[in-house]
Amino acid sequence: MNQNSTMILPLPFLPEELILEILIKLPIKSLLRFRCVCKSWLHIISNPYFIKKQLHFSTQNTHFTTNHRIILSATTAEFHLKSCSITSLFNNPSTVSDDLNYPVKNKFRHDGIVGSCNGLLCFAIKGDCVLLWNPSIRVSKKSPPLGNNWRPGCFTCFGLGYDHVNDDYKVVAVFCDPNEFFSESKVKVYSMATNTWRKIHDFPHGVSPYQNSSGKFVSGTLNWASNYSIGSSSFWTIVSLDLEKETYREVLPPDYEKEECSTPSLSVLKGCLCMNYDYKKTDFVVWLMKDYGVRESWIKLLTIPYLPNPEDFSYSGPYCISENGEVLLMFEFDLILYDPRDHSFRYPRIEGGKGWFDAEVYVESLVSPMKD
Repeated sequence: MNQNSTMILPLPFLPEELILEILIKLPIKSLLRFRCVCKSWLHIISNPYFIKKQLHFSTQNTHFTTNHRIILSATTAEFHLKSCSITSLFNNPSTVSDDLNYPVKNKFRHDGIVGSCNGLLCFAIKGDCVLLWNPSIRVSKKSPPLGNNWRPGCFTCFGLGYDHVNDDYKVVAVFCDPNEFFSESKVKVYSMATNTWRKIHDFPHGVSPYQNSSGKFVSGTLNWASNYSIGSSSFWTIVSLDLEKETYREVLPPDYEKEECSTPSLSVLKGCLCMNYDYKKTDFVVWLMKDYGVRESWIKLLTIPYLPNPEDFSYSGPYCISENGEVLLMFEFDLILYDPRDHSFRYPRIEGGKGWFDAEVYVESLVSPMKD
């Protein structure tokens, strides 16, 4: 062999199982690029089995990974969305954000964020239809219109969840007409698989049209804060809808300070249902249900003090909690971090943005809203 010639060694062989285990640990942006490496990688990354395996790896990881992000709706006149890393918000004084290209082109209409599930984000469009959108892969689907008989004063509360038995993402729409005193609210379910709305049994109680009224997805169910009346007395409870069976049940709240608190709202932390309320206008209280559906498993997780002179603002969230217990909330249109260990507050800075209407935590995934 000529001394100047270079020996070309064959590329090492890696079993497909090992390649798969390496790929599922990579960021979504890298996976999208790596689809172009070769046909075999394209086949692996596009395979439904790989998509579910990658999602499981991201969602079952107890530590926030690079795949966990928060979407923020800006308080600007034009509808503007940004996304940034959860890990960066907790660990860095300043966080880089990405501008998101919202698929529905109506820049002066602010569509509400309903929720997120397995990388899919749901937006309510004028209370008559929804948009399912995965911003990580830039794929979206708009539902058909609900077709409800709308009149002034009516409103619709939505919720997004996953029916694991039928492998289908569902949006539930609770249509309320406050003109009818304590009337039963009409309910329709949208199936992503069939792209159709279907009517189910009416909602058993009333729901609130106010902020944070979307259904919260926990353990295969959607949960709404609800109210009902017996005689002259009114009561607050939680109504749960099983997404597979499409049946309702009542989830009892903890024994809390009903007389001196605001009307509770719901949220989700670490996959557990939470109940939140203002107490005496001095503290924000968060309860967490460790074992879903078991009333005895409620624990008072956090009591977050308000800063002096909170005026009429309340905390929004909580959106997430770190391994060391630090909590991400929103107050006066800005994100805020509270550390219960020393009762301190931090204000994470987001480069290129300030002032937010709404926020939702989501995990980046390859799940597509379009039927294969």
